[in-house]
Amino acid sequence: MFKKQKRQKIKKPQSTLKKVIKTVISAIFLVALVVLGVVVNSTPVHGYIKMGTNMLMGGFHQHYDNSSVKQKGLDTQYYRSDYSKSKMKGAEEKVANQITDEGTILLKNSDGTMPFKEGTEFSLFSANSVPHTKKGGTSLGGKSGDTMTVRQSLEKAGFKVNQKLWHYYAKGAGHKYGLGPGSVGYGRSEDFSINEAPISSLKKSGVLNSVKGTVPVYVLKRQAGEGRDMARSMANYAKSNVDKDRSYLDLDSTERGVLKYLNDNYENVVVLVNTNAAVDMGWLADYPHIHAVISAPTITASLGKIFSGAVNPSARTVDTFADDALQSPAAKNVGDFQYSTQTGKMTKYNYVSYKEGIYVGYKYYETRYEDAVLNQGNAGKYNYDSQVKFPFGYGLSYTDFRWQDYKVKDDGDKFKLSVRVTNTGKTAGKDVVEFYAQSPYTNYDRTNDVEKASVQLVNYAKTKNLAPGASQVVSATVNKTQLLSYDSQKAKSYILDKGTYYLTAATNAHEAINNILALKGTTADKLSGQADRSLATTWLPQMGDKDVQVFKADSTTGNRVTNQFDNVRGNLKYLTRQDWTGTFPTADGRLSDQKSTWGNAINSKSATGTPETYTWTKTASKKLLKQLDSTSSGAPKLDTGKVKLVYGQKNGLELVDLRGKPYNDPEWNKLLNQLSAKDYESLVADAGYNINPIKSVNKPYNIDADAANGLVYSGTGRMYPNSMNLAQTWNRHLATKMGRMIGNQAILGGADGWYAPSMNIHRTPFDGRNGEYYSEDSFLSGEMASDELKGAAEKGVYGYFKHFALNEQENHRGDTDGQFGLATWANEQSIREIYLTPFEMCAKKGSLPEKYYKKVDGKYVLAERQVPIAKAVMTSFNRIGATWAGGDYALLTNVLRKEWGFHGMVMTDNAMTSKYMDVNQMLSAGGDAKLIIGVDPTGYKFNKNNKTDYALARQAAHNILYTSANSKVVNGAIHGSKVKIEKSTLDWVRIGVTAFCVLVSLLLIWFTYRRFTKKVA
Repeated sequence: MFKKQKRQKIKKPQSTLKKVIKTVISAIFLVALVVLGVVVNSTPVHGYIKMGTNMLMGGFHQHYDNSSVKQKGLDTQYYRSDYSKSKMKGAEEKVANQITDEGTILLKNSDGTMPFKEGTEFSLFSANSVPHTKKGGTSLGGKSGDTMTVRQSLEKAGFKVNQKLWHYYAKGAGHKYGLGPGSVGYGRSEDFSINEAPISSLKKSGVLNSVKGTVPVYVLKRQAGEGRDMARSMANYAKSNVDKDRSYLDLDSTERGVLKYLNDNYENVVVLVNTNAAVDMGWLADYPHIHAVISAPTITASLGKIFSGAVNPSARTVDTFADDALQSPAAKNVGDFQYSTQTGKMTKYNYVSYKEGIYVGYKYYETRYEDAVLNQGNAGKYNYDSQVKFPFGYGLSYTDFRWQDYKVKDDGDKFKLSVRVTNTGKTAGKDVVEFYAQSPYTNYDRTNDVEKASVQLVNYAKTKNLAPGASQVVSATVNKTQLLSYDSQKAKSYILDKGTYYLTAATNAHEAINNILALKGTTADKLSGQADRSLATTWLPQMGDKDVQVFKADSTTGNRVTNQFDNVRGNLKYLTRQDWTGTFPTADGRLSDQKSTWGNAINSKSATGTPETYTWTKTASKKLLKQLDSTSSGAPKLDTGKVKLVYGQKNGLELVDLRGKPYNDPEWNKLLNQLSAKDYESLVADAGYNINPIKSVNKPYNIDADAANGLVYSGTGRMYPNSMNLAQTWNRHLATKMGRMIGNQAILGGADGWYAPSMNIHRTPFDGRNGEYYSEDSFLSGEMASDELKGAAEKGVYGYFKHFALNEQENHRGDTDGQFGLATWANEQSIREIYLTPFEMCAKKGSLPEKYYKKVDGKYVLAERQVPIAKAVMTSFNRIGATWAGGDYALLTNVLRKEWGFHGMVMTDNAMTSKYMDVNQMLSAGGDAKLIIGVDPTGYKFNKNNKTDYALARQAAHNILYTSANSKVVNGAIHGSKVKIEKSTLDWVRIGVTAFCVLVSLLLIWFTYRRFTKKVA
């Protein structure tokens, strides 16, 4: 029999329709894969990979390989950490704790209420006494370090905390209350709601019985952040008309209700101010049982130690605590001001007018006070005690100090001051000696619009920890150039007036003017507060018949000084002490019909009497609008007649070969000749968070890390108390220590540059970033910032001191969509004496010794030379007048580089969304690099055949590479070292995605090909 054969199944051919459908689907997938592959390899993604590698992956892993270096045994570690990784944490903790120990201010201590005995139980009032999930998530930060809750701090110090009340706020009915986040999305919106738990809720919950036998502590907190200033009115948040009219810095009715209850029911109440602003204090007089007030921007174990007396407070205010901050002259022009066209249409441009001139903070309050006492200057009915609650430089201790033997020695171009400080109390403690000066206000000044503050801080010193009965002679130096004033009208430079100058030692700015008034013969009954004429002295410069001595050259560099900001003055009427009442600032503009969503002060009422706030506006001329639209830097036309285009020369130089070379050394030209056109574009237009490697000169990444109080990446992650908290210590040695710790972090973690220190002025307490800045005073700001800068530079870290300049307002600053840079108007005297001074102090901080290798008889020999401490600057979003600050030739070249003699790189602030921040304008102004990742929104492309492009980019590259060579960028390198850069995890992800796209695309193409060519059996 035959076997039955199995019938073979014949495969039917696919129909044409099926093939087409499958092919269409394959084509869609193929297009998607191609798009994905292109996207992951695009410029923006490369930029985000760089940023993500820094922020998420701990930075790029790179090092120098010296195996090919011919000369062995060379120590190329120019910078070393003071600590191993294992010991670093303890060292960081010590510095951070010292800052909060010395930076927490005791503002009031009636009847010696504080310190408290161990075991005292505290009842913490306010929704802000417990942690909340709502955060103003617009300020960079890292690990919290030693920050803790108020409860934790007190319990750690041996105190008890009312658990029932704590749980009411933490988990009970009070949990739904608490501050809004302040600035949202870097200023894209805001929420300054206060939302405190009312006393009615506390009563209803039954927790108030638990407060009996304890000490109530009310926690007063405010918060803001980048991109928004604190609200000058609560029109958009409060329910009652009374509260709508109050500012965010004031207490609302609910908070007052809680304080009234505490005041009425308890003999001893403490207020803890936990915020980065000098909040309004006019309400304090209404609650006499508030016996103690403490200002602590950062809550750490230090707070509990101050409550217990284990730490004796020695901090001082860095801003004036006013009764009502809205009554300061600067506050009249803060917030939401917008230009309109001649037809009344709102433009895209905002502005702010510094009509107060030099009278910022205590320089207003104390100067008008003197004129009121002396019945001059049309001071009006000015009552100092109803204006100021705690003056600048003020702070209490648990002990008493006596000052005596005040001496001033005229020593050529400076004064040497000293005073003996003795601890006359029963507790060891530190004191702060503040030195102030007064320059004469003369007829020449009145004629030429030169303004003079009654007192200005010229130096300070902190004592060591003095035991009871111990003394210390505190000394300081004051340069006579600090007594100069800027005359923008006649001399167009700095002047020294003929007349009597005063120098005094004081515990605060108000005592300083009182000392001077007492020396002038004013009787005590005319003064508010204490005075000691023995702590003041006079100086009379010998001027002959001259009214003034004019200084046409910079005192440090010898370079010419003259007006640079005539076009920034605007058509404004500035405050003058000739006529306080007649020139006191008003809002610069008229009311528009546009309701303000930027927290303006109340400036209108509805038909029903509800307080409202509208945007202020004024008409911009066609000429002004053209200037605002322009990308001109104001630079003279560049002569390119002798410019030769040179790229890619093989000169055999490496970046490290230029370490130790002067800025103008001829070798720099040879190094620059090695750069390619691509190198130039990479350096100037793609420098966000790190500056790219340049293979032609053997340069690795420069890792630039952000945050004013630490390194958010490429460090250890440790964040320190903020700049305001640091400044409250009045301890410059601590500033240097903190800067040095930043440097140590960088050595251990890989950072090279630091986007800090930040030193804009607290023009008002409303500035959203006041916590990142130091003070209302320019000298204190400059001292703290330059000392931090120096400490970091000791470890090879270049700090970008920022934001250069006049960046005292967050509202409309210019970094988000629809914002085009705040036009800032001010007179030249205030620009130079107030706002540029901290930057000038940093630029002129001096130099440090730097180790480098030089060749001697064919061998590398270790050498040393002095290099500048200041090597990097970050510009600001705002405009100086109509010109963007980062593209202003007068600011960046004439002042920074020529007058101050700065050699180093200048980088923009974040330029990823700011279409007005033009690269060519930046370069022609004297800027060097754009803080950007990915595609430049202005569309900049380097034109390698354009001599102007080439000359400007070459100069910028010189500045960037000069900074890099004289920093830890070259730590570990010598000629012949090879830069080794590991691919980051994100780069490997990109490569993997690319490989996947290619592989799957090939498979799709193959299957499609087979679909139409395969023969069916």
